[in-house]
Amino acid sequence: MHKANAMDKAYELFNHGQYPDAATLYEEAIELEPDVKSHYWYLGLCLLFQGQLEDAQITWWITIDESDSSKNEFVEFLRKIATDIGLNLNRFDMAASILEAGIGLELENIYLLTDLARFYALSMRHAECIEVAKQYRELAQDLPNQVFANHLILHSLLSGGNQWQEIFALADSQIELLRLLIQENLTNLTSAERNRLFIATFFLPYIKDDPAKNRTLQNQLAKVCQNNLQSLSTFLPTESPKNNPEKRPLKIGYLSHCLRKHSVGWLSRWIFKHHNREQFNIHAYFLFDKPEGTDSVREFIAGHCDKSYKLGHDATAIAKQIQEDQIDILVDLDSITLDISCEVMALKPAHVQVTWLGLDASGIPTIDYFIADPYVLPENAQDYYSERIWRLPSTYIAVDSFEVLFPTIHRSHLHIPTDAVVYLSSQAGYKRHPDNIKLQMQIIKSVPNSYLLIKGLSEQEGIRNFFTDIAISEGINRDRLIFLPQVNTEAEHRANLAIADIILDTYPYNGATTTMEALWMCIPLVTRVGEQFAARNSYTMMINAGITEGIAWSDQEYIDWGIRLGRDESLRKQVFWKLKESRKTAPLWDAEKFTRDMESAYQQMWDIYVKPK
Repeated sequence: MHKANAMDKAYELFNHGQYPDAATLYEEAIELEPDVKSHYWYLGLCLLFQGQLEDAQITWWITIDESDSSKNEFVEFLRKIATDIGLNLNRFDMAASILEAGIGLELENIYLLTDLARFYALSMRHAECIEVAKQYRELAQDLPNQVFANHLILHSLLSGGNQWQEIFALADSQIELLRLLIQENLTNLTSAERNRLFIATFFLPYIKDDPAKNRTLQNQLAKVCQNNLQSLSTFLPTESPKNNPEKRPLKIGYLSHCLRKHSVGWLSRWIFKHHNREQFNIHAYFLFDKPEGTDSVREFIAGHCDKSYKLGHDATAIAKQIQEDQIDILVDLDSITLDISCEVMALKPAHVQVTWLGLDASGIPTIDYFIADPYVLPENAQDYYSERIWRLPSTYIAVDSFEVLFPTIHRSHLHIPTDAVVYLSSQAGYKRHPDNIKLQMQIIKSVPNSYLLIKGLSEQEGIRNFFTDIAISEGINRDRLIFLPQVNTEAEHRANLAIADIILDTYPYNGATTTMEALWMCIPLVTRVGEQFAARNSYTMMINAGITEGIAWSDQEYIDWGIRLGRDESLRKQVFWKLKESRKTAPLWDAEKFTRDMESAYQQMWDIYVKPK
């Protein structure tokens, strides 16, 4: 076989997981070309993925001399392969094993630790992420790397949801580092450093409801990141639509890694269904698309688009595709949940750019508008948003329905008396703020024969101990706490909500999809309204579902509403029937009307853009 063809065949076998056959070809290549390092490197990977760790490391070590350049070359190879396998193939476990094997060679490279901690986080291996990220932080000599190390640790601590004293202390430290970084106004950030900083403030709304300070910090940080992109050429089309204002369908692009079976996907899919395709040309840009299997939500959305793309993690390539499509208005649904989306928006590939539905606004200077409604942001919010807030007439989100199966959890299974009052809190570990849990415990303590059901993604043993310790400190028997397992499908989860008499929302970060699901299932809900976007989601959803019972403006009101709804069965029934009737007329359940409101906003935004100054 010709040498080039043999290497192509070896690489093809490697990519398809046929490691023994690929190893044979790489061994033959080494005999022919013993000085080509990449042959040894790929052979080592083949051995590693067959469980031969020591043989893999020995194979690699042969190629590495004492020079820094030799070590760095090999490290960059490992990092690239790990990134390709981890992000393109969605195999975080394999990516982690590559990096672990590299670190086992004692190369003492900070970037191997960085990447390993990141893939541990993506694999939900939070304890290992924290351990490696702390090693990375000890080696970090500069602010961007110190910030990213803390980011990784905070992400994993918040995912666990039970180590809040450490979270609070680290959050304070992170805020000080971010302020120092903003003050230094660095202009020589690498691409990786810049992108990591875009998302470095993700933790703020989970810690404290202080939007004036938090958003100011986010805006300043986003501006530093944007300034480090100034040397890149603009991605805007060369021909300005201001010189060609004829009536035509507006091209709307939606950008997200969550347009799938994810909260964002479940909530946003209806706008794709209801868009007026004569007036709007719809494009969807699916980021980090999983190569294996199908996703019904993604396919539903793609089926209601003029064009859709399954894209990877190259922000420049994504921005170029958007530019080539000549998108008029680009709508970002990720905000600071994904650094790649931030970079795409910062590159400004569309004339008008909007953030909707994601984790609040990003503060990136190239984003023009942030979609809101009369309730989800307070009246003075524009004071601390860099984007112009565009308030829709009633609600910033609506759905037509949710799929619901049959319940798989019943009171008898959990040994709960039929006459008991059942409260439910169903959220991820991020939202389990201890101050809010204490309020929930006061409600349980004040309502006889009541139970609190707890469900959500988190470190299960840790969250169990966390809730139990708070319950005991509040004088509540641990038997009144019941921890529910995860279920296989969202439709099953929604059906199981019917076990609850009342849902207790979280604060300072409310539920969003979880709130809408509870309202769709006609279950009374108690929410504490704050000032930030994340603390007002449940408020706007309840208003737009036609109920005010359960809306609390203080901690004491939260407790009072929780007790009142627990003790007053007739009030619960009234709320149930209000919610049942709301399905017929309420804005929250009228996705077609909501879509018309969004389209009107898009048209007005475009008219403002093309209007002569």
